[in-house]
Amino acid sequence: MNKRIYSTRELAQIWNVSESTIKRWADRGELCCYRTPGGHRKFHLQDICNFQKQRGFEATGLLTTEKWEDPEIEEALNRKRFDKVRQLIHYLALQNQRSRVRDLMERLYMRGMGLADLYDEVLIPIVERGQQELEIEEISIGQEKLLRNNLEEAMSILFPELIRRRQSGRTGLCGAPDDPCRISVNALSRIMEVEGWDCLNLGSRVPCTVMAEMVDEEPVNLVCVACAESDTLNSDDFETLAEVAGHHRIPLVLVGNAFTDPQVRKELSHDDYFPDFRSFQSYLIHLSSR
Repeated sequence: MNKRIYSTRELAQIWNVSESTIKRWADRGELCCYRTPGGHRKFHLQDICNFQKQRGFEATGLLTTEKWEDPEIEEALNRKRFDKVRQLIHYLALQNQRSRVRDLMERLYMRGMGLADLYDEVLIPIVERGQQELEIEEISIGQEKLLRNNLEEAMSILFPELIRRRQSGRTGLCGAPDDPCRISVNALSRIMEVEGWDCLNLGSRVPCTVMAEMVDEEPVNLVCVACAESDTLNSDDFETLAEVAGHHRIPLVLVGNAFTDPQVRKELSHDDYFPDFRSFQSYLIHLSSR
């Protein structure tokens, strides 16, 4: 899979500086780059974001080399107008343009949006919109599945380029019992990896009893259950998982819309609940510092 690389000119546009400034940073070794056979400097996303993080600034310039269907999309990206960005990503995903979806998410990432924010502000709302459109028959079952799959594929292309913390030596286990959507459980897994954790991702439609068996077999430090609808969760199976996690003194946390209702959470033995991926990521950071 070809990774997007940026030229000196493009970085100058992104950061609102001169090309000579970009070349000077690169030649001093402050900004990592590689040279083409013709001697041109080229830059990878991870090196760009590392440099931004060290310098404490974001990419806010207009990238004129991008040819978007909507000429205003660069401004929407700069201003983080998520409604406009979601609208375009929704359209591109339904048109099977996963590479363009990936490009848009990369541009947001360069502007300082972390992985959890990409899920909370962009991907999950688009998935929820697709579900609503399916219910009122604005899109077909096949289109809704295409939407989800292209969003997931776009993130799978982008994810290897994202910055990660140093390995913490901790391992998490995550699964989505009876939930057909891979996006939420993969979000948990990827956020763990970004924060320096290993993750045993059992995927979607995995029974809690299977997760319980893995807790018995593998040395994990955290168990995460993702679910979109509470009526798809088998409470007896969940309690089996909770008992095994409690026996091994491993925190068991809940993430997803299925657990929004306090009464639902009251009926399920767990250690913590996170309504969004930002709060889950903060929890991971806290655990890693202990």
